[in-house]
Amino acid sequence: MIKKLLTIATVVLTVAVNAQTNGRVITSSSSEALPVSITAGEKVSAVTCNTLTVFNPSANVTIYTAGATTAVPGCSPKAGYVFGSNCFGVSEHASHFAASNYATLTSPSITAVSVAFYKNVALGRGTSGTTGTVGMQIYAGTSNASAPGAAVTSTTATLANILAAQTNTASSLFFYTFTLTPFAIPASGFYASVVIPTNIAAGDTAALYTQTATVNNAWEKQGTTWSDVFTDWGLKTNHVFLPIVCGNTVATGISKNLGLSKDITIMPNPSTGLVNVVVNLAQTENISLTVTNALGQQVISNKYDAIATEILSLDLTNQANGVYFVTVSNGKDKMVQRLIVSK
Repeated sequence: MIKKLLTIATVVLTVAVNAQTNGRVITSSSSEALPVSITAGEKVSAVTCNTLTVFNPSANVTIYTAGATTAVPGCSPKAGYVFGSNCFGVSEHASHFAASNYATLTSPSITAVSVAFYKNVALGRGTSGTTGTVGMQIYAGTSNASAPGAAVTSTTATLANILAAQTNTASSLFFYTFTLTPFAIPASGFYASVVIPTNIAAGDTAALYTQTATVNNAWEKQGTTWSDVFTDWGLKTNHVFLPIVCGNTVATGISKNLGLSKDITIMPNPSTGLVNVVVNLAQTENISLTVTNALGQQVISNKYDAIATEILSLDLTNQANGVYFVTVSNGKDKMVQRLIVSK
């Protein structure tokens, strides 16, 4: 089934381009730059985590709205978002990640997936709702040419929590990180899939950013049937999903250094954002402490002089839910621990 694309909402630039696809008119206009710098991978001491990106992080991304039609019940005068809540019965939007993206990791586990959502606060458009939920489902997937396979692991988040991550009203694009209990992923590849809210009549809506590509990695689910996006929409695309995949040292929570790892404890973990770093050193030392998010961005950086036994308080309550990495160093040794923030 080919569906009709009409308009694209954006805030950065407007460029109208008309194309003909299988007899259907596709109107594409405007796009938006990613507001953050995305690091493809990071390695800290013994801990290795890769941020997987199948899209181009330096290119603009797009939000699409579907063309209204009276041929489908509920699709007039509005049809919703091509990649998000719409009237065509699409319940999930998935993107494929090949095993080659994490082949260097030993016993890889998926710990989180960051998703780019659309919400234009000024216009009142995009992701909305207060009581509904959005899911993140991981499926086995050997190839982008085949539909998602067996379900692997999943989690959900309320729309209220997702929308709380939209703090920059100057941009319609914001990331929300779905935190997963670390789970071993298939060695042959996987799909990350957003399960959209079902109560559209109540205003529960999810809208996702995507990026056109030369090879289609996107699939969508209608009822129990999966179909690739190119078949349904005539578009080759990648969703702006950022899975965080870590090696086996992260799945256990703490790096295996013999020095600082035995002298420092982080609790509670998971945390609502208020975290205590308990330091119990044999002698006074100068230490540095940094906290980075799953995208590799530094959110806290502190230095402490001449401490031995101390409880250091960290406040991450203004940060989004997700996976963070706490690094403590004395200049000779380094400890890294994964911290989950879930409010």
